[in-house]
This record gives sequence, C-alpha cells and structure tokens, in this order.
Amino acid sequence: MFIVCRFLLKYLTPFVIGGAIAWLVQKPAKFISGKTRIKRKLAAAGLALAVFLLAAGLCVFAVIKISSGISNFAGEVSGYAEEISAFFEKIKKSTESFFSDMPEELSVLADSFFKKASDTMISAVTGFVSDSAAYIAGRMPGILLSCIVSAVAACYIAADFPSLIRFARGVIGPRVYGNIRKVKEIFVTSVFKLGKGYAILMLMTFAELLAGFYLLGIKHALLLAALTAMIDILPVLGTGTVLVPWAAVLFILGDIGTAGGIIVLYAVITVIRNFAEPRIIGGQMGINPLFTLLAMFIGIKLFGVAGIFLLPVALIVTVKYYKDEMESETEK
Repeated sequence: MFIVCRFLLKYLTPFVIGGAIAWLVQKPAKFISGKTRIKRKLAAAGLALAVFLLAAGLCVFAVIKISSGISNFAGEVSGYAEEISAFFEKIKKSTESFFSDMPEELSVLADSFFKKASDTMISAVTGFVSDSAAYIAGRMPGILLSCIVSAVAACYIAADFPSLIRFARGVIGPRVYGNIRKVKEIFVTSVFKLGKGYAILMLMTFAELLAGFYLLGIKHALLLAALTAMIDILPVLGTGTVLVPWAAVLFILGDIGTAGGIIVLYAVITVIRNFAEPRIIGGQMGINPLFTLLAMFIGIKLFGVAGIFLLPVALIVTVKYYKDEMESETEK
C-alpha cells in the first residue's frame, strides 16, 4: 500500500477515478437495464460517461471562476503591495519610541528587519500569483490527457464490471477478497458517510462566508469564501485559521469596521458549526484528535498534500476493521 500510494498513485489516479465512477453507476445501470431493453453494459458505459462529463463540467466551471478571481487578484497585487508596505511602516512608527532608547546598532537592525519583512511578504504575494499561473498552464496538457484516460477507463470498467470482479476474486482468493469486501463496507458505511457530512458542512460554511463577505463589501468574495471553506474542512484547522489573523491585520491597519465584521462572522460560523456538526456527522469515529493530527503529519511527509486525507482515512478504516474483528472474536 505504501509503494502504491507513494510512487504509483499519480500514475493510477485516472484509473482510480474511472473505477470509482464505474462502481457508482452499477446499480442505476442494472435498474435501467431491467426497466428497458437497453443492455446492462451499454447502460453502465453511458451512465459512466454522463457522470464523468457532469463532473468535468462542474470542475471546468469552478476552474474558470477561480482563474477569473486569481486574474482579478493579480491586477490588484500592486495595491496589496502598497498596503503591506504601509502596514510595516505603521508598525515601525509605533515602535520607534521603544527603539530610540536602545543602541544605534539595534535601531538599524530593527529598520532592516521591517524592510526585509515587507519585501518578503510582497514577493510572496506576487510570486504566489505568477507561480500559480505558470503551474496551472504547465499542467494543463497532463490534466487533459488524464481526463481522457479517466473517461475511457470509466466506460470500459463500467461495461465489464462483473467480469472484472470475478477475475479479481479468482486471482486474490476468497479469503483476501472477503477482507477487501469488509474494508469496502467499512469505507462506504463510515468514511463515505463522514465525507458526505463534511461536504454538507463545507457548503454551509461557504454560503455563510460568501454572504458575510458580500455584506462587508470584501472584494473577490466568491474566491475567498471558497478557499476559506476548503481550509475549514481540513482536520484540526478551521475558519479561525484565516479569519482571526485577517481581522487582526485589518485592526492594526485601522479598518476597525471590517475587522469587527469578520470577527462577528467568525463567531456566527462557529456557533452554527457547533450546533450543526453533531447532527450532520452523527456518531464520532472513535479516533482521538491527537492520532488524527499525527496521521496528517506523517501523511503529508510521506505522500504530500494527498497524505493529509489518505492517512487519516486509512487510520479510521484500520481502527474500525480491528474493532469489528475483536467484537467478532468476543462473540465467538
């Protein structure tokens, strides 16, 4: 599993996506085939292609919106650069009285620190925009090829799904196949439902952020709300990771009204989240948050950004699997 996830996953991703889509359309395809004269293979392949095209269309729409927001943001980078310089200049002036009583060497060192900090932040902002644009442009041919391979794989796997399952069962043997089915059931009943619940929470948070940003008159509200909602759904992190430092910076810059509005927005989101999460997510998975954090850290070290999600999911499935095994042993 380590070798597959660490070295082969990026090559197998189109087939994993195609296989997931093929699995999703099996029951609808069987239903359609039973109600009509359409063969199951044709119905499954057609549904797989339709699902893939719908998902691809939504992704393209999201990319266009995000690209438009980044493009508009890039046009205002110079204004942000001036604000960053003014921010550090304001901090410098507020601390001048403190450094004036110190030796000249320390005063020069402080001036150098503020200048370097300002230049670093400006270069980080401008560099992020240019690097993101170059990265997306460089990856587009590979993304397009992966999409085509995923679509073809989804159609083939969907059409031949039962025979592929029989072939896999014959190769790996009944015992291993039974364990794989058990892991699949745990994943569907536990992790999939958990992911569905958090997706609903993310959409709720996104809607709240979008409404709040529009009311506060914040530019690029759609882009900022989407990015903040994605950060919020990550384990351990939350909207406070973005909103609290943002409000603090605005307060220092003198924009008290917007800073107060962001703090109120954060409080509203937190209250709604604490009320809705237990009802949407239901029972917890029984994993201590410390172990979840540990799994995230090891995951990002081993597998990169994907490891943030891969290892916590693997931890949940493993714990649930062995809990079920121990309960079965106890009953015997």
